[in-house]
Amino acid sequence: MDKNRKIIVSILILLVLSSVLAIIDISITMQGTGRDAYRLRSPETGPGVGIVRVYGPIAIDTAGAGPFGVSYGSDAIVERLDELSRDQRIKAVVVRINSPGGTVAATQEIYDKIMRLRKDNIVLVASMGELAASGGYYVASACNYIMANHGTITGSIGVIAVSPNLKGLFEKLGIRMNVIKSGRYKDLLASYRDLGAEERELIQEIIDSSYKKFLADVSLGRNIPIPEIEPVADGRVMSGETALRHRLVDELGSYETALAKARALAKLPDDSPVYDEVTNPIERFLMSLQGTKSIADIRLDHHSLYNLPVVEYRYQP
Repeated sequence: MDKNRKIIVSILILLVLSSVLAIIDISITMQGTGRDAYRLRSPETGPGVGIVRVYGPIAIDTAGAGPFGVSYGSDAIVERLDELSRDQRIKAVVVRINSPGGTVAATQEIYDKIMRLRKDNIVLVASMGELAASGGYYVASACNYIMANHGTITGSIGVIAVSPNLKGLFEKLGIRMNVIKSGRYKDLLASYRDLGAEERELIQEIIDSSYKKFLADVSLGRNIPIPEIEPVADGRVMSGETALRHRLVDELGSYETALAKARALAKLPDDSPVYDEVTNPIERFLMSLQGTKSIADIRLDHHSLYNLPVVEYRYQP
């Protein structure tokens, strides 16, 4: 069998598998009896713990729903939190975080929603995975209790805006931009020219405002005065163990430990059910393929879609 034939056969096999999984997905969806039916995996009906996952960069999903109808943006996370808040079985929520943070507005919307649930007396426990930095920590700080692993990378409290300066490259290649604008700052942070002093001040004002909001919200969520947070709120990252020393987290432990803590805080039995999110079977299949990106990475990103620099609560190593 020659190389081209092998490629064709491989493509056909993938198409067949995708079709089968699509049929399974449709069947699962049709069996649901309501909007929430496909959301809760456990067949249990008693009081229990709901799971919300904040994975990957945080952003408002510009495409609405990603490939195969799967949505990963902040809107989907807020919707999931809202569904759990309306479900009488949910007495506690574990927010599982594995994220470097993301855009300012999207992060703030998730934080605000968690704080509203907290005011409704729903117990919220943050469980940090490998990474819960910047906006990832911002989201965690809204929870009643934060659990981190020893090796979790967290902190990075700060704000960043990055825009490449390609002026030298443009000049070398002989590329010149024709710009017609309504105001002097309309092409702020353009990559084809240097950033002026007044323009830098404008961006710095946005950065400072967002940073003050970050500090205020962490202070509110953690019940720690801002002056006690500021010494480590300089953008530095730290391990979960170091974060514990600085009171940014409450305890070191795994996801299972966080579940146990949520049950204890909500006064639930040790064997109370866990209501997790249902994963689309096509998503599970694609994520299992070696050498491919997860659907969360495949989604349309606002950076690539619009090529705009944005102000972010994000850890960028």
